[in-house]
Amino acid sequence: MSDGAPVTAPANYSAGLRLASGLLLTPALVALALGGLPAWRMNDSLASFISFAGAAGVVLGSLALGATVAVPRRIVLGVASAAAFTLGALAWRPSSSRLALVAADAALVALGLMFGAAVGRRVEHPGHLLPACVVAASADVVSLLSPEGPTHAVARSERALYVLAVWFPVPGTAAVAPALGAGDLLFMAFVLSVASVHRLAYGRAVACCAAGVAAAGFGAAALGAAVPALVPIAAAAIIGLPRIRRLRAVDRRAARWSMLLAVSVVVATLARGAIARL
Repeated sequence: MSDGAPVTAPANYSAGLRLASGLLLTPALVALALGGLPAWRMNDSLASFISFAGAAGVVLGSLALGATVAVPRRIVLGVASAAAFTLGALAWRPSSSRLALVAADAALVALGLMFGAAVGRRVEHPGHLLPACVVAASADVVSLLSPEGPTHAVARSERALYVLAVWFPVPGTAAVAPALGAGDLLFMAFVLSVASVHRLAYGRAVACCAAGVAAAGFGAAALGAAVPALVPIAAAAIIGLPRIRRLRAVDRRAARWSMLLAVSVVVATLARGAIARL
């Protein structure tokens, strides 16, 4: 090998392979599930569990693979533009075909991975993740509970859910069910990217996301209503990743005020809802 050989080529190849795997895992496994799961006969509760767990596992696997890669800006913009165009086309002309479902899921994962990881890689200190978790969880609660909130509107619109949630087949039926929303994907990619950049325990970060998603799924099943998934995901990250709780002295004032303001907005939203029901 000459002195001028590109010694980073193996690392670049490995990164490219991880990114490609992250982007392709979801459409590949969703397509396989669409072909095989309808033939599996089981009771409704188990079928619902497998549908949600399948969606969560596929998505988290994709994000965990891709969030470790530093993607050049031109690739971020190119992939995100293609994903946004796909979702826009499907929103304009919805289709119940398998190909459309696979394309929508793939596009949502690509958008979440590209934008969430890109922002996460710019976080300067792991302690910045603490206020980000509190603010994101608070925003999710407000967005779901406020009548004018975007999550509230999406949860009640089948057409919006079609392009803003990951769908997965329900075993034993020809039906598909929504699982995680676009915001959930963005936030998990963000958390995993921060964990990768700052060398937090990456496997534990993935497990925290999985635990949060599982808690949201069980909560939604028990309540029979949508649950702000970012709350248990953020809580799991705060509990499971101790380094993010260590704020630098220079960051403490701004972090505390941002968290206090976010929680205050949640309290005000809950109070408004309680008053409206009186």
